Amino acid sequence: DLEIQLGTSQDNLAKKEEHRIRATNETKELEQETVSVKKDIADVEVVIQKLEQEKTNRDHTIKSLNDQITSGDEVINKLNKEKKHISENSAKSSEDLQNASEKVEHLMKIKTKLEATLDELEGSAEREKRSRGALEK
Repeated sequence: DLEIQLGTSQDNLAKKEEHRIRATNETKELEQETVSVKKDIADVEVVIQKLEQEKTNRDHTIKSLNDQITSGDEVINKLNKEKKHISENSAKSSEDLQNASEKVEHLMKIKTKLEATLDELEGSAEREKRSRGALEK
């Protein structure tokens, strides 16, 4: 009876030892998977960090470009105002030049008339001189 009990106990012991070995192997496999998953998580975290740094760099670049665009827009607006001012001045100058040209033309006509009148008066005075000279003789 004791021998049967001993045999049964040895069988139980062998089964339990087998179960312990299997459990130990499963634990080792799970630990290896855990290490692998932790390594994968660390790799993903590194990738995320790199992507965040890239995003920060791109955000900075975008901000710089937006600042340049804003600055360019300000320069364009300033130049457009200057262009408008120059255009207005040019139009006024053109108008002033036209007015001055009209005055010069008018004054030239008056000068021509005055010269013609002077020529007539000089001719008349010369004729009068000659006729006085002829009368005095």
